[in-house]
Amino acid sequence: MARTIERIVWHTAAHGRDGQAFDTTAAQIDQWHRERGWSEIGYNRVIRFDGTLEKGRDPRKVPAGVAGINETTYHICFAGHGDIAPLTPQQLESGVQHTLEMLQKYKLTEKFLNEPDGLIVMGHREVNELVRRGLAPTPTHKTCPGKYIDMDAVRLLIRGRLTAAPPTAYPYDSQAAGELYAGLKQVYAAAAKLQFPEEAMRSLNQFRKQPEVDAAIARWRRENS
Repeated sequence: MARTIERIVWHTAAHGRDGQAFDTTAAQIDQWHRERGWSEIGYNRVIRFDGTLEKGRDPRKVPAGVAGINETTYHICFAGHGDIAPLTPQQLESGVQHTLEMLQKYKLTEKFLNEPDGLIVMGHREVNELVRRGLAPTPTHKTCPGKYIDMDAVRLLIRGRLTAAPPTAYPYDSQAAGELYAGLKQVYAAAAKLQFPEEAMRSLNQFRKQPEVDAAIARWRRENS
Protein backbone atom coordinates (compact mmCIF):
# COMPACT_ATOMS: atom_id res chain seq x y z
CA MET A 1 0.00 0.00 0.00
CA ALA A 2 1.31 3.45 -0.92
CA ARG A 3 2.56 5.60 1.93
CA THR A 4 1.25 9.09 2.64
CA ILE A 5 4.27 11.42 2.61
CA GLU A 6 3.98 14.62 4.64
CA ARG A 7 7.60 15.83 4.84
CA ILE A 8 10.93 15.49 3.06
CA VAL A 9 13.93 15.26 5.38
CA TRP A 10 17.56 16.14 4.57
CA HIS A 11 20.49 14.34 6.23
CA THR A 12 24.23 14.05 5.80
CA ALA A 13 26.06 10.78 6.35
CA ALA A 14 28.25 12.12 9.20
CA HIS A 15 31.16 10.49 7.38
CA GLY A 16 34.46 12.26 7.97
CA ARG A 17 37.62 12.38 10.02
CA ASP A 18 40.36 14.88 10.89
CA GLY A 19 38.53 17.74 9.20
CA GLN A 20 37.89 15.85 5.94
CA ALA A 21 34.46 14.80 4.71
CA PHE A 22 34.18 11.63 2.63
CA ASP A 23 32.15 10.93 -0.51
CA THR A 24 29.89 8.32 1.06
CA THR A 25 28.11 5.76 -1.12
CA ALA A 26 24.68 4.24 -0.64
CA ALA A 27 26.39 0.84 -0.40
CA GLN A 28 28.51 2.03 2.56
CA ILE A 29 25.47 3.38 4.40
CA ASP A 30 23.58 0.17 3.67
CA GLN A 31 26.42 -1.81 5.24
CA TRP A 32 26.49 0.44 8.33
CA HIS A 33 22.74 0.15 8.84
CA ARG A 34 22.75 -3.64 8.38
CA GLU A 35 25.53 -3.86 10.99
CA ARG A 36 23.11 -2.10 13.38
CA GLY A 37 20.63 -4.88 12.76
CA TRP A 38 18.44 -2.99 10.30
CA SER A 39 17.05 -4.79 7.27
CA GLU A 40 18.68 -2.33 4.81
CA ILE A 41 19.72 1.30 4.32
CA GLY A 42 17.38 3.66 6.13
CA TYR A 43 17.37 6.53 3.59
CA ASN A 44 15.46 6.69 0.31
CA ARG A 45 18.19 8.41 -1.72
CA VAL A 46 21.89 9.22 -1.31
CA ILE A 47 23.48 12.16 -3.15
CA ARG A 48 27.22 11.95 -3.87
CA PHE A 49 29.69 14.87 -4.07
CA ASP A 50 29.26 15.10 -7.86
CA GLY A 51 25.47 15.28 -7.54
CA THR A 52 24.80 11.69 -8.56
CA LEU A 53 21.67 10.19 -6.98
CA GLU A 54 21.97 6.65 -5.66
CA LYS A 55 18.97 4.55 -4.70
CA GLY A 56 18.34 3.68 -1.08
CA ARG A 57 15.31 2.05 0.52
CA ASP A 58 12.29 1.69 -1.74
CA PRO A 59 10.08 4.73 -0.99
CA ARG A 60 7.09 2.41 -0.71
CA LYS A 61 8.67 0.97 2.45
CA VAL A 62 8.85 2.81 5.77
CA PRO A 63 12.37 4.32 6.05
CA ALA A 64 14.54 4.71 9.15
CA GLY A 65 15.65 8.31 9.23
CA VAL A 66 13.88 10.17 12.06
CA ALA A 67 12.40 8.25 14.97
CA GLY A 68 8.68 8.79 15.41
CA ILE A 69 7.80 10.18 11.98
CA ASN A 70 9.24 7.63 9.54
CA GLU A 71 5.83 6.44 8.40
CA THR A 72 5.10 9.79 6.75
CA THR A 73 8.54 11.03 5.66
CA TYR A 74 10.88 10.71 2.67
CA HIS A 75 14.61 10.82 3.43
CA ILE A 76 17.50 12.24 1.37
CA CYS A 77 21.04 11.68 2.67
CA PHE A 78 24.02 13.62 1.31
CA ALA A 79 27.49 12.10 1.25
CA GLY A 80 29.96 13.76 3.61
CA HIS A 81 29.67 15.35 7.02
CA GLY A 82 27.64 18.52 7.51
CA ASP A 83 29.54 19.47 10.65
CA ILE A 84 32.83 19.40 8.71
CA ALA A 85 32.01 20.82 5.28
CA PRO A 86 29.05 22.27 3.37
CA LEU A 87 27.38 20.45 0.51
CA THR A 88 29.18 20.69 -2.79
CA PRO A 89 27.46 22.93 -5.37
CA GLN A 90 26.57 19.77 -7.31
CA GLN A 91 25.03 18.17 -4.22
CA LEU A 92 23.00 21.26 -3.42
CA GLU A 93 21.66 21.53 -6.97
CA SER A 94 20.86 17.83 -7.17
CA GLY A 95 19.23 17.90 -3.72
CA VAL A 96 17.07 20.90 -4.60
CA GLN A 97 15.99 19.35 -7.90
CA HIS A 98 15.16 16.00 -6.32
CA THR A 99 13.25 17.71 -3.52
CA LEU A 100 11.24 19.67 -6.09
CA GLU A 101 10.41 16.42 -7.86
CA MET A 102 9.32 14.78 -4.62
CA LEU A 103 7.20 17.78 -3.61
CA GLN A 104 5.40 17.40 -6.91
CA LYS A 105 5.17 13.61 -6.74
CA TYR A 106 3.65 13.61 -3.26
CA LYS A 107 1.46 16.66 -3.95
CA LEU A 108 3.19 18.78 -1.30
CA THR A 109 4.04 21.85 -3.38
CA GLU A 110 1.14 24.02 -2.29
CA LYS A 111 1.44 22.91 1.31
CA PHE A 112 5.14 23.82 1.28
CA LEU A 113 4.46 27.25 -0.20
CA ASN A 114 1.60 27.96 2.19
CA GLU A 115 3.33 26.87 5.41
CA PRO A 116 5.04 29.96 6.90
CA ASP A 117 8.32 28.28 7.88
CA GLY A 118 8.24 25.62 5.17
CA LEU A 119 9.00 22.64 7.43
CA ILE A 120 7.48 20.36 4.80
CA VAL A 121 11.18 20.30 3.78
CA MET A 122 13.28 19.95 6.92
CA GLY A 123 16.64 18.93 8.29
CA HIS A 124 16.81 16.01 10.70
CA ARG A 125 17.57 18.25 13.67
CA GLU A 126 14.39 20.25 13.02
CA VAL A 127 12.29 17.38 14.31
CA ASN A 128 12.79 19.08 17.68
CA GLU A 129 10.62 21.94 16.44
CA LEU A 130 7.93 19.44 15.45
CA VAL A 131 8.17 17.91 18.91
CA ARG A 132 7.75 21.36 20.46
CA ARG A 133 4.58 21.82 18.43
CA GLY A 134 3.22 18.40 19.31
CA LEU A 135 3.64 17.12 15.74
CA ALA A 136 6.31 14.48 16.49
CA PRO A 137 6.93 12.31 19.56
CA THR A 138 10.70 11.85 19.69
CA PRO A 139 13.37 14.61 19.93
CA THR A 140 16.94 14.24 18.69
CA HIS A 141 20.31 15.35 20.03
CA LYS A 142 21.85 15.26 16.54
CA THR A 143 22.97 18.33 14.59
CA CYS A 144 22.14 16.51 11.32
CA PRO A 145 22.33 17.55 8.53
CA GLY A 146 25.08 19.62 10.18
CA LYS A 147 26.07 23.14 11.13
CA TYR A 148 27.17 23.93 7.56
CA ILE A 149 23.73 23.12 6.12
CA ASP A 150 21.43 26.14 6.40
CA MET A 151 17.95 24.71 5.96
CA ASP A 152 16.36 28.17 5.89
CA ALA A 153 18.56 28.98 2.87
CA VAL A 154 17.65 25.64 1.30
CA ARG A 155 13.94 26.30 1.71
CA LEU A 156 14.34 29.82 0.32
CA LEU A 157 16.08 28.41 -2.75
CA ILE A 158 13.34 25.82 -3.26
CA ARG A 159 10.63 28.43 -2.80
CA GLY A 160 12.36 30.64 -5.37
CA ARG A 161 12.43 27.82 -7.92
CA LEU A 162 8.73 27.12 -7.37
CA THR A 163 7.64 30.73 -7.74
CA ALA A 164 10.05 31.91 -10.47
CA ALA A 165 8.57 33.03 -13.76
CA PRO A 166 9.50 30.85 -16.77
CA PRO A 167 12.70 32.10 -18.45
CA THR A 168 12.14 34.26 -21.49
CA ALA A 169 13.77 33.51 -24.82
CA TYR A 170 17.08 35.25 -25.46
CA PRO A 171 19.40 35.47 -28.47
CA TYR A 172 22.33 33.05 -28.42
CA ASP A 173 25.77 34.27 -29.39
CA SER A 174 28.54 31.66 -29.46
CA GLN A 175 31.37 34.11 -28.89
CA ALA A 176 29.59 35.76 -25.95
CA ALA A 177 28.79 32.34 -24.43
CA GLY A 178 32.46 31.37 -24.68
CA GLU A 179 33.49 34.62 -23.04
CA LEU A 180 30.95 34.01 -20.26
CA TYR A 181 32.32 30.51 -19.66
CA ALA A 182 35.96 31.69 -19.62
CA GLY A 183 35.09 34.63 -17.40
CA LEU A 184 33.32 32.47 -14.85
CA LYS A 185 36.29 30.10 -14.69
CA GLN A 186 38.54 33.07 -13.98
CA VAL A 187 36.19 34.38 -11.29
CA TYR A 188 36.03 30.99 -9.57
CA ALA A 189 39.82 30.67 -9.63
CA ALA A 190 40.31 34.19 -8.26
CA ALA A 191 37.66 33.67 -5.56
CA ALA A 192 39.43 30.49 -4.45
CA LYS A 193 42.77 32.30 -4.18
CA LEU A 194 41.16 35.11 -2.20
CA GLN A 195 39.42 32.56 0.06
CA PHE A 196 36.09 34.32 -0.18
CA PRO A 197 33.53 33.35 2.49
CA GLU A 198 30.92 30.68 1.90
CA GLU A 199 28.13 33.26 1.43
CA ALA A 200 29.95 34.90 -1.48
CA MET A 201 30.61 31.55 -3.15
CA ARG A 202 26.98 30.54 -2.69
CA SER A 203 25.86 33.65 -4.58
CA LEU A 204 28.32 32.90 -7.37
CA ASN A 205 27.07 29.31 -7.58
CA GLN A 206 23.47 30.48 -7.74
CA PHE A 207 24.32 32.73 -10.70
CA ARG A 208 26.15 29.88 -12.46
CA LYS A 209 23.08 27.65 -12.06
CA GLN A 210 20.57 30.13 -13.49
CA PRO A 211 18.75 28.37 -16.37
CA GLU A 212 19.86 30.92 -18.99
CA VAL A 213 23.49 30.82 -17.88
CA ASP A 214 23.56 27.03 -17.66
CA ALA A 215 21.90 26.61 -21.08
CA ALA A 216 24.27 29.05 -22.80
CA ILE A 217 27.38 27.39 -21.36
CA ALA A 218 26.08 23.87 -22.06
CA ARG A 219 25.39 24.78 -25.70
CA TRP A 220 28.81 26.41 -26.13
CA ARG A 221 30.56 23.36 -24.66
CA ARG A 222 28.63 21.01 -26.96
CA GLU A 223 29.55 23.10 -29.99
CA ASN A 224 33.24 23.33 -29.00
CA SER A 225 33.93 19.88 -27.58
